[in-house]
Amino acid sequence: MTTTKEQIITIAFDLFSQYGIKSVSMDDIARNMSISKRTLYSFFEDKETLLVEGLKYTNDRLSNFITQLEKEEYTAIVIVILFYEELMKRPRWYSKKFYEDIKKYPKAIEKRKAEKEAFTTISTRIFNRGVKEGVFQQEVNFEIVGLLAKEQLKMLHPSKSFSKHSNEEVYNTVLVTFLRGICTDKGREILDQWVIRNKIKSIIQ
Repeated sequence: MTTTKEQIITIAFDLFSQYGIKSVSMDDIARNMSISKRTLYSFFEDKETLLVEGLKYTNDRLSNFITQLEKEEYTAIVIVILFYEELMKRPRWYSKKFYEDIKKYPKAIEKRKAEKEAFTTISTRIFNRGVKEGVFQQEVNFEIVGLLAKEQLKMLHPSKSFSKHSNEEVYNTVLVTFLRGICTDKGREILDQWVIRNKIKSIIQ
């Protein structure tokens, strides 16, 4: 079976999130993939390079996902919902330990800074689209909303304060409450329809 960069990134980021970036060596990654260190180093010259390229891979994947959503006949509010659902597919990549350790890698810090700026640009574009569609309130300061959206990403891996609830419950509550606050009546109607569909889906499962 041929090893790909994407496979290495997936395994490496799972390990980084579980044990911390600092604690995981290139030996650990190679061993978990059942490949030689030589093979691993043929893809990435060191751990920081792997980390930076992994961040780029993740960011590009999400950016492409949003771009595709924007081409479809979705309202801005549905785009936001589908985007966060996509993020929830890999919540383990966003652990507290991961974010604590990433500060020790200068190149990764720069990459994260660029990603945050890109996320703000995308968020602003989608929120402005929502205003034009009449689903988001026009008087809302979307620069602040964009910052709140970034903070909300931390809820992908809730603290122990939420231990009585599943990650999905926390995610849904935070997302729905957040969106209701900036929606118009038209937007809330679309949001409520989505909530009802999800409840029905849960009952069926």
